[in-house]
Amino acid sequence: MIKSNHFYGRTVGLVMVAGLMTSTVAFAQEFVVESHMAASADWVSYLPEDVKARGVLNVGTSDSYAPWVFFDTQTGAASGVDADIINEAASRLGLTVKWNDIQFAAGIPGVESGRYDFYISAMANTVAREEVVNFIAYSTEGSGVIVPKGNPLNITEMADLCGLRVMVQTGSLFPGIIEKLNAETCEQPVIMAEAPDKVAPLLAIASGQADATMQTFGVSTYTFAAATEGVQTQLEVSPVERFAPAKQGIAFSKNTPELQAAIAGALQSMVDDGTYQEIFDKWDVGSSTVDPIMLNSPML
Repeated sequence: MIKSNHFYGRTVGLVMVAGLMTSTVAFAQEFVVESHMAASADWVSYLPEDVKARGVLNVGTSDSYAPWVFFDTQTGAASGVDADIINEAASRLGLTVKWNDIQFAAGIPGVESGRYDFYISAMANTVAREEVVNFIAYSTEGSGVIVPKGNPLNITEMADLCGLRVMVQTGSLFPGIIEKLNAETCEQPVIMAEAPDKVAPLLAIASGQADATMQTFGVSTYTFAAATEGVQTQLEVSPVERFAPAKQGIAFSKNTPELQAAIAGALQSMVDDGTYQEIFDKWDVGSSTVDPIMLNSPML
């Protein structure tokens, strides 16, 4: 499924960013994040001096979100779209990346506390989350309903979940979606359970402890198509229409707008020279790119 391991080497783009980093144009050190703000490549000049001095970005992410992000079982290295774009953006800023595998629900608290510079792992940029953190909106995605192989309960629309056992991940969009489904559609409510990670719901379905779950559509289709063993071979994406279309976002503390601007600028430079599209194409999600990169741009 991976098309190529070689996509960097865009000399023009690297020279452009290097020039921007050393430009004599003076930027004010304060950056104000605004809603639906389009990024500009020259924002790389906002990179804070303390980050530049330490030379390392401390990034939180969560395993098992291929093709967006996962940890290679042989090397332990972060892989996928998210890893590739952040590693390249960091390189353009003269930085390296320390990847930290944490639970999805710990992402925003970890950013808020300053433990991580930012969090990236197929997280939707939503209005509710913007009350707590700021986002770089960097891709688009949707959600799907996951069921046992063969779809034995014939789940074809959201209303078919009424009265069934559905396990979802804590901190995701899905508890709220189920609550709305129960309030507006179901006479017999969905029996909802929550788990701290995305693997537990899959195991629950495979073992018969749950009837369905909700997960990121692209992650699920990629994972099930690539699986040759394990629980993923026992599951499939149901015919339920893709729902909750969203822009995926990189979460930043509201106290680090300059770092957010610098990362957004590096990502936009990748969009401008074509490297961004190459990375997405490599992982077969080329239709999920955005142009321009946006700040705080929720669809939900």
